[in-house]
Amino acid sequence: MRKGLSMLQGGQRLDNNPLKELYRNRNYPPGQMGTNMSLKWFFGRSIAIGLAVSLSACAAVEAQRQEHEQKQQAFNSKVDIAHIYVTPDDPPSNKPFTVLGDVTYDEPFTPDAINEAKIKSKLKDLAYAKWPDTLDALVDEKSDVSDDGTTVKVSAKAIQYESSTDRNMLHHMNEGLVASPSGN
Repeated sequence: MRKGLSMLQGGQRLDNNPLKELYRNRNYPPGQMGTNMSLKWFFGRSIAIGLAVSLSACAAVEAQRQEHEQKQQAFNSKVDIAHIYVTPDDPPSNKPFTVLGDVTYDEPFTPDAINEAKIKSKLKDLAYAKWPDTLDALVDEKSDVSDDGTTVKVSAKAIQYESSTDRNMLHHMNEGLVASPSGN
């Protein structure tokens, strides 16, 4: 049995192995060899678990950041659309403006097709899709029912005022605010 333990693969004797001398020269106090081994195992596993937790935390932070950016884009869109003024009148004569173009759509006649709030909302959506960064107002808004009463045609003129509200300021108006649990 002793002979089997002293032999390594390839017929090399363990007595001639330099690693055996290194192992023999380690002086562990009695009963400490298992403690050192278990501490190494514990700290090694702790580091691995710590790395795994921190990497998963990074992914969670990135997901939270993307969600915040999506909410900010939705907020910007709502602010921009709410900012658009719709009127059947001409633009004010004392306020210089640039005409961006016409917005028109046809729709089958229904009670919703002649609902003024829905007309304004649809005009805003169509105009905002064409001119998201420059649209300030829709003027000369008109809705006409066809002679046969089956279609409603809606039109307006999109304009940008030369001295319009700073959109960048509107987009960043809620930054730096602190929400207090006490409502202050």
